Amino acid sequence: MRSAALLVLSCSILLGCAPMPKPPAGWSTVVCPLADRDASDRFEEVKLLDDFAGGLGDWQASRGGQNAKAKIALDPRTKHSGAASLRVDYELVGNRDYEYIEIGRPISVEEPGLGVGLWVKGEDAPLGLRVRIRDKTGETHQLELGRLGKADWHYVAAAFSQQGGSWGGDGNRRLDYPCTLYAILADRPGRDYRGKGSFWIDGVHLVRPRKPASDLKVEVWGKRLGNVYRLGERVQLRVTAPSGGIRCRVEDYWGKTRASGLSDTPSLDFAFQLVDAGFHACTIEQAVGDRVVETRVFRCAALPPPLRKRRNSFVGVCSHFRSNAYPLETMDLMVRYGLSEIRDEVSWSAVETEKGKLAMPKYGNDFTAHAKKLGVNPLLIFDYGNRHYEDGGFPIADESVAAYARYAATLATMLKGRVRDFEVWNEYSIGCGMGGKPRNQTPETYARMLVDTHKAVKAARPDAFLVGVGGEHSAHHVTFIEGMMKAGAAKAMDAWSVHSYRYPRSPEESGLVDEILKVAELGRRCGAPARIWVSEIGWPTHLGSRGVDERTQARYVVRTMALLQATGVVEKVHWYDFKNDGLKREYNENNFGVVWHQTFNQAPKPAAVTLSVFARMTAGAEVKRLWRRGDVHVVLYRLPDGRDLAVAWSTKGKARSPVTYLRLKAFDIQGNPLAGSGPTILSEDPVYILGRGLKAPPGPP
Repeated sequence: MRSAALLVLSCSILLGCAPMPKPPAGWSTVVCPLADRDASDRFEEVKLLDDFAGGLGDWQASRGGQNAKAKIALDPRTKHSGAASLRVDYELVGNRDYEYIEIGRPISVEEPGLGVGLWVKGEDAPLGLRVRIRDKTGETHQLELGRLGKADWHYVAAAFSQQGGSWGGDGNRRLDYPCTLYAILADRPGRDYRGKGSFWIDGVHLVRPRKPASDLKVEVWGKRLGNVYRLGERVQLRVTAPSGGIRCRVEDYWGKTRASGLSDTPSLDFAFQLVDAGFHACTIEQAVGDRVVETRVFRCAALPPPLRKRRNSFVGVCSHFRSNAYPLETMDLMVRYGLSEIRDEVSWSAVETEKGKLAMPKYGNDFTAHAKKLGVNPLLIFDYGNRHYEDGGFPIADESVAAYARYAATLATMLKGRVRDFEVWNEYSIGCGMGGKPRNQTPETYARMLVDTHKAVKAARPDAFLVGVGGEHSAHHVTFIEGMMKAGAAKAMDAWSVHSYRYPRSPEESGLVDEILKVAELGRRCGAPARIWVSEIGWPTHLGSRGVDERTQARYVVRTMALLQATGVVEKVHWYDFKNDGLKREYNENNFGVVWHQTFNQAPKPAAVTLSVFARMTAGAEVKRLWRRGDVHVVLYRLPDGRDLAVAWSTKGKARSPVTYLRLKAFDIQGNPLAGSGPTILSEDPVYILGRGLKAPPGPP
């Protein structure tokens, strides 16, 4: 049986907790996001494009180039409806930069406001589905449809207006009508994926997004920033609608129902107590007759009091305080979750708005001052071009490099006493943030810029800590990283950063540990500092083929942090990012956060809690060993008080923990104590085993 009192007592003794402020009183409106709906509910069919009753017509499988081996045929036996479906047989060979299955026929789309929807059936292959549409200027847009990895028929759809990749044509990243929908793609989950199989499509339609209902009004008593409560508190909601009845159901992280409420009238006062720590979701439905017309979710978290003394310098998050994209109070919420490391920017274009005159922008002053007040440590990026030099392109000419170095040294000087850590650029090789400016950058141009910047910053601020390489991808950009270092970057930095994105694949299946160790060895050979910062890594929860569900994100954040710390070469990790950057559920960049957008009061996803628990449990700990055997992973730590801690999980199914011990306490991924003193059963959700004399059997590192 879990004990809330035990958790509070344990956290207070272990971590030194600060007193909580008194909550506000009174009713306040809180906007709750709509519950995610199936594509068949989000779109209405407008025009049938093909049900394959008349044969294959102009459909074909593309061959050559980046296309995988594929052939198509009518299948009258396996179909969603009608006379037949289109069957696609494919083979992916792997180890190619690009490889995908492409099928299609030209379909004219004359007007905006539409999209495409279809029924698909696979064989559990983890393939992502996309569509390509070309506008009248020749610009191609690629949009995510969904994931194929289901053995039964399911519906996928995309609005042509949704965010996606684009290339060619006029480059304005907008569809200029009329357009031609010409391809459906099935893409592999990773470069090394190989396999053969079949999938089927049926009922291809032009569709139109349905306008969601927005009648439910939710109020909360004593509204809290981020919907974060103290353990044991009572949450009070008031729900109203114009008609029908109201149903509420509260579930914890594990999906267990904790409370429910029902009203036959269009109003309901509902309360529930947060007995256990962690994430809770209250699903609120408006029902008219037998039909649910609107569903929203009030998400909240119950946490022990915030840390008072001990901070975790390994665990960080990315933020965007520029231009008020993040409200300043978001930093207070980070601290409430026990997070004290952030990564942000004060850009060159914001500091030097007039050529030769440098000044701190208001947003930069505000958020760095607030960080100082809260005890938060920022890593600030010296980033991107300036319109006064090379038309805003990469600083490559002598004047531009000198101006960039001057900006960096001036900014470092302005922030003395507030900021120590600075990162030189962000994703230089791919031109991130450069708005399509000429891509004339090379490893050598970066190295020169870094060397000059290092010299200027160290002269102005000898105590400044410079992070080089600028977050190049630790797998895809290894050659670029090597070129940077050999051209002089290795000796012009205190640490160096990589970005290790791999979503939707898990950190274990995608070989995260081995990837980091490989790039660390490259740095050692080049004479770089033995200090790697993973300044971006994350898993977005968007509705698309590469999005993961919120519980998966919650597991992966803990497993990723533990694995990276266990490498022994990673000094700091900044999770990308803390808050959702927008409202579009189909767009990955809007859904990386561990909390929702401020429109929704920055309500938690489960990952906010699991990241908080990891930061608390491992604060000040020293990694002793990573143990891996089959699906079981164990990271062993030594805590500052001499006790041992194991973070353990199984990537597939259930397994017994291999850890032996003398005295034991165990906590689940949400921070609740686990009952019993016998062997801990592991699952995909990591557990924390605390005691003395913890040992794992001999095995591979």
